[in-house]
Amino acid sequence: MSKKSAWALICYEEKYLFTRRSETTSRPGQWCLAGGGVHSSESPADACVREVLEEVGLHVTIENQLCEDEGFCYFRCQLVERPPVITLAPRECSEYQWVTPKHLLNLGPIMELGRMRRVFRLLGISLEPNS
Repeated sequence: MSKKSAWALICYEEKYLFTRRSETTSRPGQWCLAGGGVHSSESPADACVREVLEEVGLHVTIENQLCEDEGFCYFRCQLVERPPVITLAPRECSEYQWVTPKHLLNLGPIMELGRMRRVFRLLGISLEPNS
């Protein structure tokens, strides 16, 4: 069985949180949602909440699971605290940005871009700037 991962779609003021992977991680320099691997002792939802706290220091709750795509579990999350105060884990993330879906492709290389397109499509959102 393949390893599962859990990823958080966190929206604040119509922008989504993306982090840039640090040089000490797999796929360094790529932009992705906050998230990561699911431990054997936890559910994907619990892993999502844990990973967000570890990577960016935010407390979130799960609103719903959007989909699972070949072991990648995507969750829509709600912020517990507003406004959000980001505290990056430098071993995992080198920077972050709140970005509108239309501007996501301007960030640079996006990890699992095909999956990102499918996930945002489930929300009725296109990542293409002219649509």
